[in-house]
Amino acid sequence: MDVGTREEKIKRIKDAFVTLMWVATRGFSQWLQNFGLTPPQFFALSSLVCHKEPCTMRDLTDVTFQDPPTMTGIIDRLVKMKLVKRTRSEIDRRVVLVEPTPAGIELATKIQEETKQEAIKSYATLTNEELDAMYQSVYYLLRLHVGRYTSLKDEELDAEVDQLLNFEGNPIHFIQLNAKKQIKN
Repeated sequence: MDVGTREEKIKRIKDAFVTLMWVATRGFSQWLQNFGLTPPQFFALSSLVCHKEPCTMRDLTDVTFQDPPTMTGIIDRLVKMKLVKRTRSEIDRRVVLVEPTPAGIELATKIQEETKQEAIKSYATLTNEELDAMYQSVYYLLRLHVGRYTSLKDEELDAEVDQLLNFEGNPIHFIQLNAKKQIKN
């Protein structure tokens, strides 16, 4: 299937990628409404659940790309919903710590499990070879974009991409590790 010049092919890939991000984001936002959450609320809650210990508001703003006043509003709503709780640090009383409640852990776990099951259903028609090819394409796109925004090359770029792929497992820890790396450099 020839779609034209090299420039036209690249434009089609870029346009398809941007459209995919928009459709996926919109669909996920609408799906989260079934649980009474917005995407920023879900990402904050999910990050807390993955981290498994209280974290600072600063860590949450860093990992969710929200500014502090917005994150305060998100956490206020999650507290009202009894999905998270706030405490003060015993070391520095000025520091606010946030952690999920049992209800928050249960809801985030339920959403993550339903997301996983939905993905399994969505890709059910693909063969293992097609899944491998799709993963390689997505990996390449991620590597391409990470490479554009960093000065990393070769093995360092692959290591950064692999680390990003583990981001979802504990995004707050990921942000904290990167902050420590930057301090050392």
